[in-house]
Amino acid sequence: MLSKSTLFAAGLMAFIASSAADARNVVFLNNPSPQDVSNVGRFIVKGTGKPFFSDLVLFAANINGSTPNTPVLFYNSQMSTILDNNIAIVRALQQKGIKVQISYLGNHQNAGWSCNMSASAAAQLGNAMVAEVVRYGLDGINVDDEYSTCSGNASAFYSVLSAIRGNSGFSGKTLSKALWSDSQYFSAPYNAATKLTEGYEMTYGGSVSYLTPYVGYGMLKSNLFLGISPEFSSATQARTIAANVASGGYQGVMIWAPNAFLSTSAAASYYTQIIKAQAGSTASVEYVP
Repeated sequence: MLSKSTLFAAGLMAFIASSAADARNVVFLNNPSPQDVSNVGRFIVKGTGKPFFSDLVLFAANINGSTPNTPVLFYNSQMSTILDNNIAIVRALQQKGIKVQISYLGNHQNAGWSCNMSASAAAQLGNAMVAEVVRYGLDGINVDDEYSTCSGNASAFYSVLSAIRGNSGFSGKTLSKALWSDSQYFSAPYNAATKLTEGYEMTYGGSVSYLTPYVGYGMLKSNLFLGISPEFSSATQARTIAANVASGGYQGVMIWAPNAFLSTSAAASYYTQIIKAQAGSTASVEYVP
């Protein structure tokens, strides 16, 4: 007869294996080409027909403005090429079950997510973003609160998030955040954790300890992802990171800009190491042209 400790250990390992197999993986594409976007749906878990990625974040559209109260949404040529001229490739990903978000980022101007704007300006900004998501048929908004010359106002930041989540056009969609050095936005009465649906930690240090504070702020482990950059972590290191994410009970990993660092063949090898940590040593990812 097996001891209680042996049975417990076996049960724990089975739970971890099950959790890892259910992992979701997010990819950020930095100023992608249409081919980069199309490729996201071509990385398949071999033998299953299932895409390796569950979510794509298009990085990035911008928030422009000369004053915090007059923000304007801006799309560079890469974003416009995809959204205005090649939206069919987005639809193709969505038909495969891959959700497509757009990230909004500051642009070295006096406007942004956490600038000291009025309540009405915050509401207008949030509603303008939702209108764009609806217009392009996207699945969510990613918050990247960087590169604005104004920042740090927790109340305004919370108001923008509230406007997005309170807009009926955003029902059922994802509101995610690039998580990094942002504790000021996660305390009462303006705790962003109450408005976000997912978070992607982007320190790229390889440690699940970076996710721990966000659990303390009120986010669920099932809504948290640890960032991996091929620029800083080898495929072997990525496998170890993904294993630690799974054993820690977190949802999965986010991979930053593989289009900038990996060929399609190198990417398939890289993702194979991650899927081995999530679904077992015999699992692999293939690129299907």
